Amino acid sequence: MDPLILPVLKVDTLFTVNEESEFWMCAIIVNVIGDWWYHACSICDSHMVQQVLVFECPTCQQIYDDGILRYKLQLEVIDTSANASIVLYDQVAENLVGISCHDLRFQFLEEFQELPDQLEGLIDRTLLFRVTVRNHQVHKPMSVFNVSNFEDDPILISQHDQFTRER
Repeated sequence: MDPLILPVLKVDTLFTVNEESEFWMCAIIVNVIGDWWYHACSICDSHMVQQVLVFECPTCQQIYDDGILRYKLQLEVIDTSANASIVLYDQVAENLVGISCHDLRFQFLEEFQELPDQLEGLIDRTLLFRVTVRNHQVHKPMSVFNVSNFEDDPILISQHDQFTRER
């Protein structure tokens, strides 16, 4: 991975771009926000709605006893310019956490923790995130921005962490 294929920019760039953009940003994870998993439809991967005893997919109208557990890992990140909310979905989140959503969810249920250790361990980590600002998010500071990849190589991070060291 060469993050220089796309620019490495500050977090506040998420809020100042004027068009759909994709870039890397170096930021510190400061919080895991809300639920970190969801039940997905096995046909279309949409978020399923829990009814009384079943799950219903609002997209393809299928009904299941249970869904596939998928990550929806929303993180608050900061650098010296701003803080922002980003989201990592299934495979990207699994690569970061190091365990499948299914396995972590059942381990979590057995341990009765507020937040699994694997997710708690993300806090205070500095990473490079490849983020996308979609057209509907331009100039919308309350948006949650999608992460399509991350990089945890300490050498690459040290080359791009000038906006995290001053905080």
